[in-house]
Amino acid sequence: MKNLNLFGNIVTLANSGDKMENHFRNQNKLQLNRGYFFLILALFTFHCALRPSGDIKLYESYFPHENGIAPITKGKIRVTFLGTTSILLDDGETQILTDGFFTRPSLWKTGLFKIESDPIIIQSVLEKAKINRLKGIFVCHSHYDHAMDSPLVAKFTNAKLFGSNSTINVGLGAGLDQANMEVFQIGKPIRLGNFIVTVLESKHTPPFRILGKTNATDPNFPDIPSPLVQPAKALDYIEGGTFDFYIQHGKNKIVIKSSTNYVKGSFDKIKADVLFLGIAQLSLQSKEFQDIYYQETVQKLKPKRIIPIHWDNFFKPLNQTLEPNLRIGDDFEANMNILLNKTTQDKIQVQMLQGFESIDLF
Repeated sequence: MKNLNLFGNIVTLANSGDKMENHFRNQNKLQLNRGYFFLILALFTFHCALRPSGDIKLYESYFPHENGIAPITKGKIRVTFLGTTSILLDDGETQILTDGFFTRPSLWKTGLFKIESDPIIIQSVLEKAKINRLKGIFVCHSHYDHAMDSPLVAKFTNAKLFGSNSTINVGLGAGLDQANMEVFQIGKPIRLGNFIVTVLESKHTPPFRILGKTNATDPNFPDIPSPLVQPAKALDYIEGGTFDFYIQHGKNKIVIKSSTNYVKGSFDKIKADVLFLGIAQLSLQSKEFQDIYYQETVQKLKPKRIIPIHWDNFFKPLNQTLEPNLRIGDDFEANMNILLNKTTQDKIQVQMLQGFESIDLF
């Protein structure tokens, strides 16, 4: 009898063991399935975050789609948009350029590796945009998407590079001769041909954080302190101050404002016929910020025409159709809606430009 009881206990334990093993197996399957679900969800979310933050086709009516191949009539000014905040102004005799960021390395390359200017890409842009009488390059601040390529553009065109001390150190690191560079002074006009460029103090777009990294300037290290030799990390390109450009050409007046921020009173004493307005991350700011930004720029300058800039995904090559900034860091459609709602009320024309697209401003 004892043997039978012992046998029964063994069978019961065996059955219990099987049940426990099945339980753990089912639990493992459940956890594995949950893991797969969250992995797929994370990948899907990341995929969505890397998509354009708007459909550029919805704004087709704002693009003029002009070629700008006819000769420039005397007294006219032609603009060619070269992505981000790179703007070429040409009166038929003299050309001036802001920033000149053409290499546009990919997101993965920028985030994981050191980056450097690509001379082949830069030469191709200079040729395609017919940049052949460039006299000055004005850099609005020294982040890589503004300043990285400017020394090489200056070298290839023999134009003078104007910028902050940080921009000058980018130039020195690229081997640009000191004679081809000049630290601009706020409020001091610079004449190049019939263009008069006055540099105004500005502020960078409020700082943001993506994937644990921020573009906020460290107050302990506000500038690029010494020549910056390429290749270099994107974060090595420290802001070094941000600037707007007030450009006069005869009776015509232009303001180029690359960053979505303001200095109160900066535009109190000037007006502009055309305003190139930075709209990156406008909708990510508070309603109060949006209203003050509009008041301190558009309503002070009273332009007849606004051309949004810094709206495109600068990780994408310039020779492809420009698309809005990525969802991970911006909302292009919301930015445009804010601008269009306000300018419609004020009866101001808004016009968009694609890469290499040219129009005559006056």
